[in-house]
Amino acid sequence: MEALGYIIAGIGVFFVGLNLLSSAMKRLAGRRFRLNFAIWIGSGLKAGTVGFISGFLSQSMSALSFIISSLVGAGMLPVRRGILFIFWANAGIGIMIILAVLNIKIAVLFILGLSGLSFAFNKPKGIDNFSQALFGGAMLFFGLIMLRSGAEPLAAMPWFETFLTRTQTSYMLSFLAGAILTSICQSSTAISILAISLTQVDILSMEQTMMIIYGTNVGSGVISWILSSGIKGTPRQLIMSQVLFNILTAMIFVPLFYLEVFTNVPLVLALMQSLNLPLEQQGAMIYLLFNWGGAVILSLGLNPFYKFMSRFWPATDEENWSRPKYLSDDTPDTPEIAIALLSKEQENLMQHLRAYPQLLFEQSDQKENTIEALHSSYASISREVSSQAGETAKQHLSHNTMEFLLLTQNKQKQMDNLEELLHYFTLTCIRLSPSLQEKFQNTFLQSLDFLLHTAGETEASSDVVDADNMIQLTRDKGQVFQSIRAAYLSGEDQLDLNERNTFLELTSIFERIVWTLGRIARFQHAQKKLE
Repeated sequence: MEALGYIIAGIGVFFVGLNLLSSAMKRLAGRRFRLNFAIWIGSGLKAGTVGFISGFLSQSMSALSFIISSLVGAGMLPVRRGILFIFWANAGIGIMIILAVLNIKIAVLFILGLSGLSFAFNKPKGIDNFSQALFGGAMLFFGLIMLRSGAEPLAAMPWFETFLTRTQTSYMLSFLAGAILTSICQSSTAISILAISLTQVDILSMEQTMMIIYGTNVGSGVISWILSSGIKGTPRQLIMSQVLFNILTAMIFVPLFYLEVFTNVPLVLALMQSLNLPLEQQGAMIYLLFNWGGAVILSLGLNPFYKFMSRFWPATDEENWSRPKYLSDDTPDTPEIAIALLSKEQENLMQHLRAYPQLLFEQSDQKENTIEALHSSYASISREVSSQAGETAKQHLSHNTMEFLLLTQNKQKQMDNLEELLHYFTLTCIRLSPSLQEKFQNTFLQSLDFLLHTAGETEASSDVVDADNMIQLTRDKGQVFQSIRAAYLSGEDQLDLNERNTFLELTSIFERIVWTLGRIARFQHAQKKLE
């Protein structure tokens, strides 16, 4: 039971760590951070080199593939470079079997403790997102260590060795044994070393050991595939790259094995025997050759591999919504161009906000998920706008340019307030009773859609008159809202107490939405006078 407890706890710790890591990476992924990161891993060669070193040090492709998927999901690493990173991380892990097993448990525990203290107490100041990312990554590794600790006693059981020895009757059975045992024990390195050890004492032949080693790599991919079941979009492309790396490489090496065994064509086994190395070193070299061969072959076919991944696991709607239309990491440093692009991105965000009331007109069972996706994607683009505005403000600007930029930053804050109100308003509306939904559908939602549509047109317009009209539309409507509330609430028999309270709350939020739109219109007016 204790082993089972370790396995279940390890899975739970793994997913908590993954969640913490992913959310921290999204907050860390500001424009300046991404620019620095792009320099560090800014080419295919650099991505492959860093992947190789990371694989060598971590000895866990399951953990690494999830960490890289978080970086890709946060926009810090292009998918193509992430895939290359995965390929060569496998090659790095292949080196370690020659040096036996590197025990990183102590290092993980130290990082887990120190980053956890830093994250909990926010010390030192200003690195809370980095501390959370480090803590999440350490938890992810610790979860895998717990999984392995729970599964290790299985390897000591008599049936385990019996299972391996019975594979002598079939090479394919040896392959399946390697895959299954790796899936159970969470370590292709450990199963490969065990098979090599049994080869040294003549329990297994070198041919069986080769097939077990090939199977362990496929089993490692199965682990990643199972753990990624809840991940979608481009992050899943990275996880499936690891899965397909092992499967495709096995599809190359396993046929070569059968070709060599049944036709006596000198291939991998002949190459190992020609080196005149001890049996255990021959086995280690086979493991190394499998992973290096896969990295080289798949790197040469990176373009078709990337197209295949993009087709079968495309970006989600949330990812597409989260991408800025006008801002990018190579946005020119010229203040005038940067500010013009900021204005276009704010125009894009205004159109983004209009999706909230439009969702309420649709018939769908997935409204709440879509609303949360809209909320998350808006926050992502808003961070880009704020980051770019902050970078632009550090440059030497004329008086008018600086004033326009300040108006842009203040307007962005009001747009963020508006989005929060719309998010809460929309979530509340989808949970209304049918009677209240009908009331809001025919009055407030139509008005809200009209106001947001007008605000978007005003943002796109260069005419100050449009901003004046928007100000007039949103001028203080306190008495109007009071009359509406009184008219609806006078029907005591139509609304119960909970509905009345909900109605009052929603009309209050709607009033704040209108007031916030008025604030935005005033900033639009001031900007258009400066243009």
